[in-house]
Amino acid sequence: QRQRFLNSVKERHTISTQSRRHLLQRQNPIVAFSEGLFLNQADGDGTKDSYRLDLAAAFSNLFSDANWRIPLVINGNEVFHEEIEIGRDPGSNGDEWYSYTVATDADIDRAIEVSRQSASEWESIGALARGEILERAAELMEKERAKTIAVMSRDAGKTVLEADPEVSEGIDFARYYALSARDKAQESVPAGVVLIVPPWNFPYAIPLGGVCAGLAAGNTVILKPSPETVGTAWHFVNQLWSAGVPKAVLQFVPTRDDEIGKKLVTHAGVDAVILTGAFDTAMLFTSWKPSLRLLAETSGKNAILISASADIDGAVKDLVQSAFGHGGQKCSAASLAIVDESIYNNPALLRQLKDAVESLSVGPGSDYSTTVGPIIAPASGSLLRALTTLDEGESWLVAPHQKDSSGYLWSPGVKLGVAPGSWSHRNEWFGPVLGIMTAPNFEAAITWQNQVEYGLTAGIHSLDERECEEWISRIEAGNIYINRGITGAIVNRQPFGGWKRSSVGPTAKAGGSNYLNNLRDWKVLVSASEVIRSSEQWWAETGSQAIDHAGLNVERNYQRYRPSSRGILVRIDALLRGEVIRYIKWVAEFTKTNISWSTAAADERIPEAVIEKLDEMVQRNSNVDKVRWLSNEVPPTLEFLTKGISVDPRHVTTRGDIEMPRWLLEQSVSITNHRYGNVGAGPAPQLI
Repeated sequence: QRQRFLNSVKERHTISTQSRRHLLQRQNPIVAFSEGLFLNQADGDGTKDSYRLDLAAAFSNLFSDANWRIPLVINGNEVFHEEIEIGRDPGSNGDEWYSYTVATDADIDRAIEVSRQSASEWESIGALARGEILERAAELMEKERAKTIAVMSRDAGKTVLEADPEVSEGIDFARYYALSARDKAQESVPAGVVLIVPPWNFPYAIPLGGVCAGLAAGNTVILKPSPETVGTAWHFVNQLWSAGVPKAVLQFVPTRDDEIGKKLVTHAGVDAVILTGAFDTAMLFTSWKPSLRLLAETSGKNAILISASADIDGAVKDLVQSAFGHGGQKCSAASLAIVDESIYNNPALLRQLKDAVESLSVGPGSDYSTTVGPIIAPASGSLLRALTTLDEGESWLVAPHQKDSSGYLWSPGVKLGVAPGSWSHRNEWFGPVLGIMTAPNFEAAITWQNQVEYGLTAGIHSLDERECEEWISRIEAGNIYINRGITGAIVNRQPFGGWKRSSVGPTAKAGGSNYLNNLRDWKVLVSASEVIRSSEQWWAETGSQAIDHAGLNVERNYQRYRPSSRGILVRIDALLRGEVIRYIKWVAEFTKTNISWSTAAADERIPEAVIEKLDEMVQRNSNVDKVRWLSNEVPPTLEFLTKGISVDPRHVTTRGDIEMPRWLLEQSVSITNHRYGNVGAGPAPQLI
């Protein structure tokens, strides 16, 4: 020890100060892709001079550019009309930044005509060739990372810390779907023309993910960008075209949310619609066209449970980030904390929470010091109520305040005393407000967390392994997080998508292995025995397993399947083949899924089926996870969706790996595997 001390004194002036991080030899996602493997793209490194210089130049160039004029692009032709809308900068009092042309009736017809004419040629080049184009796009996206961050910051108010990982996510979607498509051609054909209707809150990654999924699966794609963030969409479609995506295959068609937009969504030439947005929007689209093939990731009312065994420091840190990252404008954001009263009564909890929230810096996304950026538009509706109204028994721990003259900048608020069953308990508001509920015990906390109609994300903070394991086994959400924040899902590591009203239609988790399956049409089951064999193989290798594809040391990330918690209803008629019925009965027994049957007339093959009219069936069933429609009757899709139940009208397929996930619930489980950087320390709950 003495000699080591003397050596350290002697060498104190010669020790390298170079960052060890910069010396790491990272695996290269480009090389991995060439070998048929997927690696997540690393985020930008703010400790590197080159990164900071690129950002500074990108922001300078963007803010010095003249205002953009954005056209429609149909079959490669730029179309300008006198009818325009204005894109605004929410970080600068909503100042005008760009204008964009909106589509006419004729533009919609032309875009769909071109898309249908181009479909067969795009499919014919094969998944490998399509994937190579998407890989070139991914490399261009990384090259233009700084510019993309600047565009998102000005278009959507994103801070650098929020925009940077979104670029990585977009790159990951391009590569992951390119690789995922390689085994989809057998026994299937593309869905056809896919319309992407994305949100504004993730203006780059989410629409880019939908576009890349559609393209990788062999479909032609029409992008209807969110009216609030057309500039970001214009930026990334140009990246895709520059990488080699044919302009006859990808159309750029901004519309207002009016009759023209409705025509695009409901057009007979559109074969599928990918929506990310509110559940009410999914309801609206379905009311327009009940037969719409709608794949929707919808709303979330997400909570973090803070148990009596929680570490207050860690819980407060993750709660604040989950609640106020991107101003609370994430579908995965924590708008609720459900706190065990024993830890709620510890003065340290509210003291630290109040201090943390009041320490957040509110400002434009282009300011590097900003931690809470602007909201996308002046508050209205549910968000305005959340920001300005207290219900009976509620009080402000931190009251929100408007920070600018136009209503885009709000300091975050925390309200105490949220009662079970109250408006704040059950409603999504999509902005910088956090509600606190105080639970008498752990059992009540779980019950309240599951009582909402949505099931997108959920979290728990507890150092008690048994509590964590019980919570993992009972929580009703698609993405669940243990001792960490509940936002920031990463492609392949935590595929993203919810349960209950957080998912609408025949869809699957984005960034997961099943997503592209829904964008192709599969052969009909012929032999039950054949599909059972392939289903058993899938179950042994995947369905019965909790698989960690990421293999991180500091975090365990599992993808698993759960039997339907509320059951699945199957509607049949006399024309349904016996082999299909045999297979479904096998699924029910093999997976322990509660499958019930409904029919209009007695069927000796299923004596247990309920004989009922369609309206009787809808009235009787309010608590199933989904309806599988295998009858030639017109399904009451809207009537069921009003109850939060999706109808899946797809036939039963001939591949077990495609069919089996349709009868199960997908769940991503993320567990922190360190304590203050000490890998393997802290609770290590198991999945039971």
